[in-house]
Amino acid sequence: MEESFKNSTNSSRDVSCVCGPNQKVLLTLTDVITFLVGQPVIVKLLWITFTSTKTPDILNVNSAVFHNFQYLISIGHVIVLFALPSVHQDLLKFLFVYAQLGGPANLAFICMQRYVAVVHPTLYPLLNKYRIREACAVTVWLLSVPLAFASVFAGDTFPSATERMLKSFPFYVMVFMIGMTVRGTIRIMRTLKKSSPGNDKLHPAKKRAFKTIRATSIITMCFYVPATVFERFQFLGECVDGCIITPVCILLLSAASVVHPLFYLSTQGKLPCLKRGKKTT
Repeated sequence: MEESFKNSTNSSRDVSCVCGPNQKVLLTLTDVITFLVGQPVIVKLLWITFTSTKTPDILNVNSAVFHNFQYLISIGHVIVLFALPSVHQDLLKFLFVYAQLGGPANLAFICMQRYVAVVHPTLYPLLNKYRIREACAVTVWLLSVPLAFASVFAGDTFPSATERMLKSFPFYVMVFMIGMTVRGTIRIMRTLKKSSPGNDKLHPAKKRAFKTIRATSIITMCFYVPATVFERFQFLGECVDGCIITPVCILLLSAASVVHPLFYLSTQGKLPCLKRGKKTT
């Protein structure tokens, strides 16, 4: 039976991890499938957004661009995994923290936008007036990219205490963003339920908000929460973290990056399979 990972001695670190064939296959399949499925979806989403006469949804466009870069990094990681295996762990760390922070942050800000629209509609014009959506979009990039770079160079650049803090910070930001999403979802659901007692149908705008919140809830509970739980098993060791926990978390985060734009297109009625289904019923 082949070992799933090997240990090798490094002068700067006591133990470094070299992933075995099983991990390489998992990582390669995750990266390639994510790119092949996600890239066409993102291209379609952006095309529909910019060719529509409606004002583009800034936060969803930002999310699409963010995920597009994630797909490109994934393909870059496949190349590095086989061409430069000695540095693939660094790119994997970058990809992990990038997706770990940016994915939940995008969902949280989208959820908060719906929260203001449904729970505090009189305040909704302020989002345009004070460019709050643009600020949220910039915040996603300022959180994810610098911290992703810091996670790669932390061990060689910063003292051990600072390194531990930098490694823990993305996890707590992720938990905070998930908490914001869950709290906003609960408030929105309650408000929508109160505004439509009995069997009264929801207003189309509120129905779209309900679908969006339902989608963000499913993505959060099925992908981001499990990734958060898995990450807490880092104490099992550097090799277990690098060759088992991180690939599994990458799988969950990559799946979330594909499912989110698919859900968005479905709420807009832009998925051909759904249109065919409606015509045949």
